[in-house]
Amino acid sequence: MVIVWIGIGIGVLLAIVLIKKIMRTSPKAPFKLGLYCKKCGYKTNGLKCPRCENASNRQSWK
Repeated sequence: MVIVWIGIGIGVLLAIVLIKKIMRTSPKAPFKLGLYCKKCGYKTNGLKCPRCENASNRQSWK
């Protein structure tokens, strides 16, 4: 029974923290998803860059 009360307390605290974060965040803050690689500029649509990943793999073999 004590474990249930501890779980409820942690859940309530987590909910309060998340609600505070939502209240502090500006509604105009953009949700940004990187469509292009930051290193080489290749279009990745938010995935790992195959060019930079292959380049780092080649350098690790040297």
